[in-house]
Amino acid sequence: MVLKIFLSILFLLIICLFAVVVANIFLPAVKKQILQNTDLFFSPLEKNYIFRTVDNNVQSSESRAVVLNDPQKEKVPRLEYNGARNCALIANTYGSLTENEFDCIGFGDCAVACPQGAIIIKNGTAAVTNECCGCGSCVSACPKGLIALVPKKQKTIQYKNSDDGEHIVEIPRKKDFKFWRNWYKILS
Repeated sequence: MVLKIFLSILFLLIICLFAVVVANIFLPAVKKQILQNTDLFFSPLEKNYIFRTVDNNVQSSESRAVVLNDPQKEKVPRLEYNGARNCALIANTYGSLTENEFDCIGFGDCAVACPQGAIIIKNGTAAVTNECCGCGSCVSACPKGLIALVPKKQKTIQYKNSDDGEHIVEIPRKKDFKFWRNWYKILS
């Protein structure tokens, strides 16, 4: 009987010692490794969203920005360009890097201008996330005029996205990484 009590206490001590080792040695080492190796856990799109800086002083409006281009659409390159990544420079020099003059250049002048960090580059095309406050900074930053402010409740928009005419397109609701960003904040 005494042996059973002794073994039970010894077992509990071993479990407590293991918990202390894990909590004080193993978890901080893993946490430090996570912070140093964020490339292993996040795609560039997620990383830009999680580590972005947001200006909380921007007034919110009843509008939101919409990029008049589809990030899922296949772009046919007209030329290969390896110079400075600046949309205004490309628009003034070449007009477009693709066969379609209405394609987004995709170098992110609008993303740089956005104080909320609500614009991401997806498949070489700008895309607006749900973080958009409708300030309009991106509208003036796009040299091709491919960003428009629309009411938040508007479901479709009509725009010209090729030489064959105008199209009515449903405004997609962009998914964001709010869930993962919140989990990352919990870890850190």
